Amino acid sequence: VHKTNQDDKQEILDLLGGIEREGIKETIDYLNDSDFFRTGCHSHHMYFGGLARHSLEACHYALNHIQSEPRESVIISSLLHDTCTSHSRATYGIRRHGSRSVKILERICHLNLTSDEREAILLHMHGDAPQMQTNSLARLVWKADKVSAAGKAKLN
Repeated sequence: VHKTNQDDKQEILDLLGGIEREGIKETIDYLNDSDFFRTGCHSHHMYFGGLARHSLEACHYALNHIQSEPRESVIISSLLHDTCTSHSRATYGIRRHGSRSVKILERICHLNLTSDEREAILLHMHGDAPQMQTNSLARLVWKADKVSAAGKAKLN
């Protein structure tokens, strides 16, 4: 049972730390250096640590609903879809929600995203996008985001 922001932070760091991919260390460093673990989300989870809690709820939901999607891709896409909500000096001037997350992850953290992961993060607020028909990871991340934002996702 997750009781504190510190618990959420540690689980996120453990999940990401278990992934071996170019840029994952830089991504973890970015999360630690930004306000990712302290800030709230923009329209839900608006409390200290809300962004981390929302990201973890979305990840739990997505992991519990995997069909054929690679576990690593599910973790990356669901945990990092709202990276754009965090702030650091390195992100000044980067605009737009989904594309901002991708730019932070690829340009600042040098995280090597797959095309499905990139699309899932870009489209996580656009359930009606045509790509949702062919990208099951994007559908899963969109649904996980929606369920958590509605307050219906629980950490298990």
